[in-house]
Amino acid sequence: MTDFKAVIFDCDGVILQSNRLKSDAFGTVLKEYDAQQVDDFVSWHKATGGVSRFHKFAHFFQNVRKVRNWEDLTHQACEDFGTLVSKGLLTCDTVPGFKPLVQTLHTQGVRLAVNTGGAEAEVRQVFATRGMADEFDIILGSPTTKHRNMEKLCDMGIATSDCAYFGDSELDFELAKEFGLAFYYVAYESEWHAGAAVTRAAGGTVIPDLHMETGLLRNHI
Repeated sequence: MTDFKAVIFDCDGVILQSNRLKSDAFGTVLKEYDAQQVDDFVSWHKATGGVSRFHKFAHFFQNVRKVRNWEDLTHQACEDFGTLVSKGLLTCDTVPGFKPLVQTLHTQGVRLAVNTGGAEAEVRQVFATRGMADEFDIILGSPTTKHRNMEKLCDMGIATSDCAYFGDSELDFELAKEFGLAFYYVAYESEWHAGAAVTRAAGGTVIPDLHMETGLLRNHI
């Protein structure tokens, strides 16, 4: 099925159906603030997938609200956000096709990794509880940036020219391009509305979910 030796997955919207869960949580955490500012912020969040909650809440309090105690407010917002989403991450469905795809890749000896903008400790705990952690060689997340995590995956020999990257955000696309990886845009729950057109224009592959057709995952993109 595949000529790739490794596959890197984003998490939200690619492994777990959690994009809407997290977008809603941003709005809920900030519900006491100006409604228009919060709506604009949530729209901005959706357009900047893959960036950690830490940076996003910091942006809201430092640049939108322009408050002096933005660091304290950011810390509290991140804690509230984590509390809101943690239960949802334990129960939300995986993206259709994820489980059989992973099983197939394992039978072919393909190395698997996660590079997510979600909190690394949280994602690792969720995956462990759901019995998914052992599916991956490594799970990387924030507060380290996805770019720095990709560098780590390069050092591990995972993010190489014979690696595919499954993502659903513009940041995922840009990382795949920068590091020379074949990009697969997972449209299922993506909030990057231009993703399909941009991916096709660059020669990448657009897939509705993770139900992969035989021969689609090939190292020629």
